[in-house]
Amino acid sequence: MRRFVETCDAVGATSKKTQKVALVSDLLKTLSLKEATLAAVFLTGRAFPSREERVLGVGGSQLARVVADLAKADAVDLGKTYREHGDLGDMAEHLLRNAGNPPGANVSLQQVEEAFERLTETRTTAQKTAILRNLFEQMSAGEVKYAIKIITGDLRIGLKESLVEEALARAFERPLEDVRRANMLTGDIAETLRSAAANELGSVRMRLFHPIGFMLASPIETADEISFTEGNVLIAEEKYDGIRAQVHKSADGIKFFSRTLDEIVEFPELNTVFERLPGDLILDGEILAWHGTQPLPFTELQKRLGRKQVQMDLWLQHEIPVRFA
Repeated sequence: MRRFVETCDAVGATSKKTQKVALVSDLLKTLSLKEATLAAVFLTGRAFPSREERVLGVGGSQLARVVADLAKADAVDLGKTYREHGDLGDMAEHLLRNAGNPPGANVSLQQVEEAFERLTETRTTAQKTAILRNLFEQMSAGEVKYAIKIITGDLRIGLKESLVEEALARAFERPLEDVRRANMLTGDIAETLRSAAANELGSVRMRLFHPIGFMLASPIETADEISFTEGNVLIAEEKYDGIRAQVHKSADGIKFFSRTLDEIVEFPELNTVFERLPGDLILDGEILAWHGTQPLPFTELQKRLGRKQVQMDLWLQHEIPVRFA
């Protein structure tokens, strides 16, 4: 974990993309395969790969209370320090350093992973607090800072997953396009790293019920950026205001996934549409609120999101019908 912290600090201290990639690449090359896979995931600012739907179930106030307890800080110190830094991780590092927080026992990345696993398996606040306290007590102030940043989902060091892909390609001397393709298909930077280490990127295949990265539009500033050659045709299509979704269907069932690769469960009536289609399939499209011959405003579709008792909200299915396009 110490080398992870040093690398994150160095990455955050530079604005140069090439230097960020070099720093991460050097880190991955010095770690064991197991540690490298964990570092790759944590460097994306996540506790788990993007395709996984597990959540830690830890809030900011809970983290703040654990830090305040360890640093013996009162509410005034806590509030003042947070306003100065605007980030829970940075706040924690500041308070723990000022409190004489010991350098720690250099907690391993695997120990951090194990703590995250336990957080997903526990339900009560008291249990989660005990896990966090036990982990933080073994850490230096810098290690606590980045553990909190991973838990809250943002390292804030100017490092995107695309740069982690570049670093991975550099570390294992693999073509970047192969790394990007594999990571898109798996939705798992750790699995991508293992494939790169084994020189098996070319064997990565799309799998049902493992959502893949979505192809997204990129903006351009002027029409001059569009390149044409004689005979080319420009095709434009309407952009409907709905929810981008991916459908995976096999004999075992049907699942919908969002752009963030989370499962969508609010529209069970769409299952009957795809049940009639033969074979296995993966489709990329948009879920739209639709009435008659035209789409409804997105604000209507929003009324169907986040419903806890989907099957009981049958009136919503009639009031706000949806279609996949």
